[in-house]
Amino acid sequence: MSALLFQGARSTGFAGLFVNMRDLAAKGAGHVVRRFGWAFADQLLSSGTNFLLGVLIARSVGVRDLGAFSVAYAPFTFSLGGVRAVASELLIVRHSSLSEHEWRDGIRRSAGTALLAGIVIGTGCLIAAARLAGSVSSVLTIVGVSLPLLLVQDVSRFALLARQRGAAALLSDATWAAVMFTAFVLLREGGVVSLTWFTFSWASAGCVAAVVGLLQLKVIPCGPLTALRWLRGHSDIAPRFLAEFAITTGVSTVTIFAIGGIAGLGELGRLQAAQILLGPLNIMFSGVGLVATAEGVRQLRDSPRRLAHDCRWLSLALTMGVLAWGMIVAVVPSSIGESVLRTNWDAGRSLVAPLVIAFAGYASTFGASIGLHCLAAARRILRTNCIEAALTLFFGLTGAYLAGAKGGAWGFAVAGSLKGVNAWWQFSRALREYEGRSEAGGAGPKVNADYLPQAAG
Repeated sequence: MSALLFQGARSTGFAGLFVNMRDLAAKGAGHVVRRFGWAFADQLLSSGTNFLLGVLIARSVGVRDLGAFSVAYAPFTFSLGGVRAVASELLIVRHSSLSEHEWRDGIRRSAGTALLAGIVIGTGCLIAAARLAGSVSSVLTIVGVSLPLLLVQDVSRFALLARQRGAAALLSDATWAAVMFTAFVLLREGGVVSLTWFTFSWASAGCVAAVVGLLQLKVIPCGPLTALRWLRGHSDIAPRFLAEFAITTGVSTVTIFAIGGIAGLGELGRLQAAQILLGPLNIMFSGVGLVATAEGVRQLRDSPRRLAHDCRWLSLALTMGVLAWGMIVAVVPSSIGESVLRTNWDAGRSLVAPLVIAFAGYASTFGASIGLHCLAAARRILRTNCIEAALTLFFGLTGAYLAGAKGGAWGFAVAGSLKGVNAWWQFSRALREYEGRSEAGGAGPKVNADYLPQAAG
């Protein structure tokens, strides 16, 4: 469900989560806070760019075209999650603590993997676009052509952030935002209101940002054969990370198309409008997750129990953030809302309540998910997401069949409310297993492919 509801405001307390206390003592709190600040600012800008695209389209087109955009945009979110699983996440988990030479080689291979995935999935988009018509075909064509560079851009920003080069990552995403803003202004001045041109401007800006990111890293993506060797070198956890993505994002993508088929593009557009209203929550989750995972990997070997403690507080804080934003949306006057989404305001607002419950359910499991990824507990991550995907698919589609978009939204709410128990049980078991392996290893943790970050052979 995460890819469907969270197509990617942080309190001061977040700056202390997952921070190694010896890091604070050696470098000072100011250094750590600045590092977190750059990372969060970059994620804010990255997610904000996509959020702006959604708002602009919702302001400019009807609910049916908004539903069409949701269908055509799905391959981008689908492939983005897949590349993060087999490229960005592997890079962070396995290469964060290696030498500079090994780190740069990891970036090159990771970017090559993203490029290869973009070419394969982009070709599929072009084939699908040739068989369709209208706005869906146009957006699919644009996404298919630009997808390779868009995925490379995401890998480059992850690489920069993992090496604490937040300012450089921010520059790449700022380039995306600046080019896109400029294009939108030119379109507005020219009186152009077109779903195709809006999407083209967004995708073109992302391709420019990808070039900027690669120039900052001073690397060129590897070829396809080297990318395949990269995946084979991480065969102990890469298939499970990919399976996790395929289950969660794949089920979410299927749900998007199924709701459109069951209830129609108009009802899917209503659901998309409600997700746009809750878009700032996507930014919150993405920003916190990006920082928490990298810091959690650094802290794990020193304090596994502190990791568990911080994961619980992280979920609590995020749940409070979700509820606070839901209250804000509920009390916003209609005149202000209509100035943002125009005719789509009422359609989206009617579904906010159940989606807030769904978001709160996701927040309640977020800390456990971060903990499982820090432990690299791939088997338990896969089990957790299998259960979550089954809940999302069953309740989401059942609700859509019974009551359209409103029924689908309440189905997501029920599914979100049921996920927490399983996620936290899996995390607690994974933590005990990790500690047991550490004790069995004597002075230090015993290396195990499912639990410890390590370099590929």
